[in-house]
Amino acid sequence: MNDFIHFSDFIPQALKKYRLTREARAGLVCARFRTILPTIVGEDAKKEVHPKFLKAGVLYVAVPNSVWAQRVYVHRHELLLKLNMHLGKEWVKDLRTIVE
Repeated sequence: MNDFIHFSDFIPQALKKYRLTREARAGLVCARFRTILPTIVGEDAKKEVHPKFLKAGVLYVAVPNSVWAQRVYVHRHELLLKLNMHLGKEWVKDLRTIVE
C-alpha cells in the first residue's frame, strides 16, 4: 500500500512538459532573493531593491539610484553565496544592478 505519490513530485515533470523550467527557476531565484536581501543589506532594502530577471546565470536587480547600486554591490558576494546556498544549486553566477 505504498502507492502514494506526493504532489511535489509532479511539479518538476509538469514544468518540463510545458517548458516552464526557465521561468520557474527565475521565479524561485527572485523569491529567494527577496527573502535573504533584508538579512544582508538591511530591512530598508525591501522597499528599494527589487529583482527584475535572471538571464544566463546573472540576476538583474532594480535599484532607485547609484547609492543603492553601490550598497548592493558591496554585499554582492555574500548575497550570491547565501542565495545559491538556499537554492541548493549554483544557478546565480553574478549579480548586476539596474538604476531605474
